[in-house]
Amino acid sequence: MTIDRSNNIFKVAPCLVTALLLVTSCTAVDVQSPYLTARPYQQYAAKADAWLLQSQQASGLLPYYFQPSTASAQRKNYRLGQLIAAEHLARLTKPHSRVGTPSKTQINAMRAIWPALSSEHANDSSGQMSLGEHALWLRILLLSQDSPQQLADSQAADLRGRFSDHDGFPEKLNPESTDSRFMQRYFTGQAALALFEHAGATTSLASLKIAGAALHWLDDNYPPQEKGNFHPTLAPWHAFAIAAQYRLNGVSPHLDTLFAMSDQLIQLQSDAEFPGRFFTEKGPKFGSPNVVRDALSTLTLITSLDIAADLGDSKRQKQYRKAIWLALDNLRSLQYDHGVVTTFAQPMKAVGALRFRHNDEMIRLDGVVFSAKVFARAAIMIQNGRL
Repeated sequence: MTIDRSNNIFKVAPCLVTALLLVTSCTAVDVQSPYLTARPYQQYAAKADAWLLQSQQASGLLPYYFQPSTASAQRKNYRLGQLIAAEHLARLTKPHSRVGTPSKTQINAMRAIWPALSSEHANDSSGQMSLGEHALWLRILLLSQDSPQQLADSQAADLRGRFSDHDGFPEKLNPESTDSRFMQRYFTGQAALALFEHAGATTSLASLKIAGAALHWLDDNYPPQEKGNFHPTLAPWHAFAIAAQYRLNGVSPHLDTLFAMSDQLIQLQSDAEFPGRFFTEKGPKFGSPNVVRDALSTLTLITSLDIAADLGDSKRQKQYRKAIWLALDNLRSLQYDHGVVTTFAQPMKAVGALRFRHNDEMIRLDGVVFSAKVFARAAIMIQNGRL
C-alpha cells in the first residue's frame, strides 16, 4: 500500500481545509491497529474533499467536467451533479465547520441560477426539475443550518403528494411526467432515501409511510429475483433507501433485495486486468466502466456489510469484505497524486481528484464526491472492526 505523505495540497486553500489536515499526519501503518490501518483512507477522503473545496469557481458552483492537463472546466452546469456535491459539502460542515462558507456559497449560487429550487418558485414548470433533483434538494435542506424546518417540511410534503401506490413517483415534476421508466426507478430510490432522512430528522410518520410504500412499489414492479431487473446504475440508491429504513426501524422487509443487489454487483468484479472495478464483458451490457459506478457500487457493498455484521451473517461479511478491499484498491488507483500529475500545466489542480476512467484523464464532479464518501466510510468501518 502506497501512502502519499505530502500535504502540499493544503497550500491551495489553507483556510478551507485546515480541519481536513488533521487526518493526513504522517504515521506508519500498523496492520494490527484498526486506527492506523484506517488512517490512509481518511487521507484519501481528505484529499478528494480538498480538491472539491479548492475547485470552487467564482460563480460558487463546482466544475462538473474538469480537464486537468489544461486546468479547464466545461462551461455547462449539470444541476443534478451540483446537488450531489452540495449535499456532500453540507454534510461535511458538521465535522468541519470551515466548510460552511463554501457550502453556503454553492447553495446560494444554485438558488440564483435555478429559481425552481426556491420555495416561492416550487411550482414553476419553466425550470422543469426531476424527482431526483427535488429529493436531493430536500436532503440538502435537512442539512443546511440556514434553512428553516418548514422549507424542508414543505419540500417533503410536495414529494409525498406526487406518489401513487399504483404508478409510483413520476420521473419529472411540474408538470408531472414519466418519459423514462429507467430514470423513474433511479429517482425513486433517491426520493425514498430523502423521505426516510426527513422522517429521521423530524419524526414525520407521513414521510416514513410514503418512503416505505416507494420501496414496496419497486419490489412489486421490478422484483429482484426476475432476470433483467438488475442494473448497477439503479442498485445503489435503492440499496441506500433500504438501509435508511433499516436504520430507522431496526428492521426492513427488503433486506433480501439489498443483499441480492449486492451479490449481483460482486459478480461484475470478474475483470482479470481490473479486478476491483464493477465491469465485465460477460452477461448484460451495462455501459462502459467509470468511477461513479465503481464508487456507488462500493458504497452499496459497505452498506450491506454493515447490516450483515449487525445480523451476524458471517458468510456475507466475508464475501463483502473481499469485494470491498478489491474495490478500494481500484478507486485508489484512479486518484491523482503528486508525481503522477507533473506533466500537467497546473498539477495542483488535479491532486486529490479521481479520473472518470482509467484511460481518460477527465475528472467528473460526482465521481470525486462519491469516492470521497467511500474512503471516509471505509475508514470508519476499519476503525470499528467491520472491515
